[in-house]
Amino acid sequence: MSSSRRLALAAGPLLVLGYCVINSTKSVFEGALVQNLSPEFIAFNSFVVAQAFYFFTLRDKGQLKDVIRRCLPDVVMLNVSTAVCWIAVLYAFTVFEPAMANSVIIGLGPAVTIVLGFKLRPGTKALPLELAAAGGMIVAMAYLVVTASSGDSAIGDVPTGKLVFGIVMCVLTTISLSGVTYYTKRLGDAGMSVRQMMASRFVVLIVATFVILVVRGSFGAYSLGNVGAILAISLVGVIISLYLLQQGIVRTEPITVSMLFGTNLVITYIVQFVDPRLHQSQDTLYGVLAISLAMCLGTWARWRAGRRDADEPGQDVTAQAEAKA
Repeated sequence: MSSSRRLALAAGPLLVLGYCVINSTKSVFEGALVQNLSPEFIAFNSFVVAQAFYFFTLRDKGQLKDVIRRCLPDVVMLNVSTAVCWIAVLYAFTVFEPAMANSVIIGLGPAVTIVLGFKLRPGTKALPLELAAAGGMIVAMAYLVVTASSGDSAIGDVPTGKLVFGIVMCVLTTISLSGVTYYTKRLGDAGMSVRQMMASRFVVLIVATFVILVVRGSFGAYSLGNVGAILAISLVGVIISLYLLQQGIVRTEPITVSMLFGTNLVITYIVQFVDPRLHQSQDTLYGVLAISLAMCLGTWARWRAGRRDADEPGQDVTAQAEAKA
């Protein structure tokens, strides 16, 4: 296999990993922020800035209009998936510590991605080791939920009602995150560029969070500290990190993206030490490590299969022909 081919195979996962580093730090920051500001207030303001940036920095608005018209159903579903994902995860942070919430979300991710794959990408099959890894993650996730219900997480005792609410938010986040992955892949396959996706991705999220703000009357104060925090989330946690993720997704199989999200967990657990309201839990660490190891297994299985296919005779010739086309 040529060096250019190896670099192309590595580019997607590396971009996703870059997103994971930023997202892990952002999760802890948001977990502390939602204790004082409503999730919808944070999301609305952060994504208004991000949407404006991506739309106004896109040069060809006419081409954007044409590609949206051509791929409208998938663009709408990407918008809906994005809205549910970001709103639900912020509400999950009001109940669970960031490492716990991300573990439940990511633990369910590969299983949901595999199930959705039968419908959305029937030509791509999960490998046996990926199925085993997904099963291991579900077991570890169940262990974490049990520890939270018994008061052994970093937050301490969680009332049953809040626990159920938090789990529902995590499940919604997982399903919508898998939807984001697949619809991004489908739009990329249909010829929509990453910048075009980002310029049209957050409309439903902005409208939905504004409606929630009005209905709940949950507007926060635009103080210097709040504005600074929201800008940090928007510029680094949304604009930069999501661009890395979008670029990574269009270059990587969806199941591999789901597996790589496991690096979020270890980093998030470490960053949580700077949050004084959290008392680190050993049980959470065990769950985080179990899910991360299972994800490594699944990622390795997909990488091995990809390398084996690339090394088969004729693969480099095919790649060169595709590059010239």
